[in-house]
Amino acid sequence: MVTISHILCPTDFSPVSANAETYAAALAKYYGARLSLVHIDPPMPVMAPYGEIPVDIRLFDEQRRQAEQDLAAAGARARAGGIAVGTSLVGGYPGREVLALAREQDVDLIVLGSHGRGGLEHLLLGSVAEKVLRKAPCPVMVVPSAAPPEHGVRFARILCPVDGSPASADAVAQAVDLARETDGQLTLVHVVEPMPAASEFAVLDAEEYRRAGEAYGARLLREAVSDDVRTWCRIDERVLEGKPSDRIVDAARNLGADVIVMGVRGRGALDLLAFGSTANAVVRQAPCPVFVVHPKARDERRPAVMPATVLV
Repeated sequence: MVTISHILCPTDFSPVSANAETYAAALAKYYGARLSLVHIDPPMPVMAPYGEIPVDIRLFDEQRRQAEQDLAAAGARARAGGIAVGTSLVGGYPGREVLALAREQDVDLIVLGSHGRGGLEHLLLGSVAEKVLRKAPCPVMVVPSAAPPEHGVRFARILCPVDGSPASADAVAQAVDLARETDGQLTLVHVVEPMPAASEFAVLDAEEYRRAGEAYGARLLREAVSDDVRTWCRIDERVLEGKPSDRIVDAARNLGADVIVMGVRGRGALDLLAFGSTANAVVRQAPCPVFVVHPKARDERRPAVMPATVLV
């Protein structure tokens, strides 16, 4: 069983962060978890290419006092929902400090907005969110600006992509647990990618390849959850065709998904640039929060199957 007992939510008091706070508080209430709200106060700039920057220290003192007030207000809002909340204001570089706090406090989940005050989420998630997603020691839920909780946070419709990898299995376990806590409906999706122009499958024609992919996907979805889970959880299974990230985002929109739960494969050198091509694209385009489950410390060798694999 997946355990979430401590949730960390960094905030910069922007509207996107306020949305993330709301989702973090809702999850804390569902799981009976403790919520830690943290604001990272970045270091004061003191140098420029041509010498020191003249700084009025009173400006930074005022900004810190305002941050303390905003953080106290955020904590009060969360406590009004009947959950245990701690607040802290920490100096340092946001991405680095969030990761350090997650490790030091043995956090089970980080919830944060897809971008802060800088915007430009169509180009970059934001340096903090991007760094946390790549290096977090625990799952991360990213709340996009497209998902304001105007009518309250719900997790009634949970979408989970399945590709047969260990990371995907971890994500299914997390999705099942979330459905258990929220009495949500779970939709499992497998995406059959187009047949490569030249590959080991060249002996198949396009129709044979498609049928093989669909059969493989249907089996994966059938085996993704146990029979006992199916006795209490409402589960829908869908095999789709196309580019995985596009089909996952489309499915989220068409289903009106409240959250996407997906795994991301191992942490190789490529993760210095991207934390997983499909997961990366889904987080950037999703109309709802994305719950990213990082791989556990174990052998992540890919299964020796089949033509239809979602590369997350």
